Amino acid sequence: MTDLSCPQCGTAQAPRFRAAKMVTCPSCGTTLFLEDAAVRLAGDQGVLHELPAPVRLGEEFRHGPIRLTPLGFLRYDYGPGTWDEFWCIDPKGAGIWLSVDEGEMVLQAPIPQINAPKTSPHLRLGHQISFQGLDWTITEIGTAKLIGWRGELPFAAYLNAQHSYLNCSRGNRLLSAELWPREDGTQGSHWSLGQWLDPYDIRKRTGA
Repeated sequence: MTDLSCPQCGTAQAPRFRAAKMVTCPSCGTTLFLEDAAVRLAGDQGVLHELPAPVRLGEEFRHGPIRLTPLGFLRYDYGPGTWDEFWCIDPKGAGIWLSVDEGEMVLQAPIPQINAPKTSPHLRLGHQISFQGLDWTITEIGTAKLIGWRGELPFAAYLNAQHSYLNCSRGNRLLSAELWPREDGTQGSHWSLGQWLDPYDIRKRTGA
């Protein structure tokens, strides 16, 4: 994709994630949609204040045997505060999400739709969801709004887009979902399965 150039400043775009759909131009900071043979402006990417985080875009880190490089992130406002979701790739180029909320971190992998939990739109805190033959307790339900992003992302993001979410816990694992109403009246969902990480075990990579 090195033949794709920023329409604002002309800088060639060469994202590290081959399936990237959105990038921030490293030269002028413009957010761009990447299409099959073209680049177009993506509009406002939001005004983001720098917040303390245990990882930084473009800097590889380790957590035990795990090696990841954050390439982009989304910031969501959920009322009482915000959280960041970092899009990371491993040394083979596979992607995974790292959520950071007030120092708490969870590594989250998407669950294929065919294997995702079946839920009711009337779920409440304390209810249980069955997944992988186990019961998971709903510990959080809320609504989030996208307030900004930076870097490379695997999909097109839209400022102020909103979705409902729920988190379910079982030990040190987290089962979570993004939920939205479809036009046909049914409920759409994206599910992820995650594991909590200890921020104090994060190590920045200093050599090969």
